[in-house]
Amino acid sequence: MNPIQRDFTFLTAAFPHGAYQSMGANHPELRVPSIKGQLRWWYDALFNDRASEDLLFGGLKNSIPGAKPGPESSRVIIRLQELSRVSIAKTAFIPHKGQYGGEKNAISPGTRYRITIVARRGGISPDQSAKLERVLAAWLLLGAVGQRAGRGAGSISGTDSPETIEAYEAAAIGVLGNTKLRAAVLGKDYPNEKSLRHDAGDFLAAEAFGRFTPFGSAEPRMPSLLKLRAARIGDALHLVALWDGRYMADSALRQGIETLKNHPKEIGRLLSSSADRLCP
Repeated sequence: MNPIQRDFTFLTAAFPHGAYQSMGANHPELRVPSIKGQLRWWYDALFNDRASEDLLFGGLKNSIPGAKPGPESSRVIIRLQELSRVSIAKTAFIPHKGQYGGEKNAISPGTRYRITIVARRGGISPDQSAKLERVLAAWLLLGAVGQRAGRGAGSISGTDSPETIEAYEAAAIGVLGNTKLRAAVLGKDYPNEKSLRHDAGDFLAAEAFGRFTPFGSAEPRMPSLLKLRAARIGDALHLVALWDGRYMADSALRQGIETLKNHPKEIGRLLSSSADRLCP
């Protein structure tokens, strides 16, 4: 396999952190393990094959500690290169909460990187290479990294991002293929990334949706199955909704959108206009 190389740019403030994550003292840093975790998420979402995922990225052949066979080492090496000076700036962490949302240091929008993937341990098969290419394409089109990535932060864009909404949604359909994931561009332009993250985070409390909310909750801890990402389409920033329908019926998302729409929430209005594309 020839090395796979892709460049990408942060569209919104990114909060990938290591051990020091407090509001007062933190230094964001984009590291290979964070990206590898995102690529593994996409591999699982697209192919639902843990055995082949572990064969490519590494994993345990036997989940019992000390049992044989032992761990499977990764067949690829991922390298990360900074293409621009990494600018760190204090920014609103949860913009819709105003001063109560706090501030954290973030990697600034516009910061550019290059990811390179090379094979090791005898290389990978053409099928593995094709799957890896698709995983990368999905992440560059619809992906993000770091804290608040499900609510617009840390959104990325590759160098060949589509120039129209129609082309973007067609590319999303192509990369998601026959999966339970669907994406839709929400119908609003944003003047800056902070206003986009404001709308992306401004949901109702989980109690408004009943026990099983598609939008996640803090107590009990449940991740949102609807992820909101930024995309630069033409000259404008847009919100993109990514619905992960692997763990909840589409009807739950539609019901959640109806609940949002009945309250004065901008995100409810935006999702309502795209509901037929997200949960047909």
